[in-house]
Amino acid sequence: MCAWSPAMTHDPAPLDFASLVPDAHPRRFLVLPPGFQARAEPDAVSPVFAMAPQALMAALDSIALGEPRTQRRRQDGGQAEYVQRSKVFRFADLITLQAFAHEGGSALAAYSRAQVGYYDFKVNQRRLERWIAAARQADGKAK
Repeated sequence: MCAWSPAMTHDPAPLDFASLVPDAHPRRFLVLPPGFQARAEPDAVSPVFAMAPQALMAALDSIALGEPRTQRRRQDGGQAEYVQRSKVFRFADLITLQAFAHEGGSALAAYSRAQVGYYDFKVNQRRLERWIAAARQADGKAK
């Protein structure tokens, strides 16, 4: 198995979602909370979850680590980053998650991106949609 290497990405840690300028290639997907002030235009807006940000991050950690070939790279300052590898070629995608307090609950900032290649066949979009759907199910009261 190929280990994750810090040389694979040039993203700063922790990732600043407000100043993020996403990769221009169609190999990434960005979700931001409703009304979040950022330089980037999100690909999708996060639902609002009834649970607190810490509970949302705990649920997402369980969801992420429950997927095959996924490892937590780091978790600090309320932000977590995961590496998920493709089944056949073991290409690495990085997924950064951070929950923010929003309307008495929380909303998610998430950035999933391929580290190699030009196009990802919407793998990153489908991953974040799947993880958000699972978190909504765990929440039971997401709007």
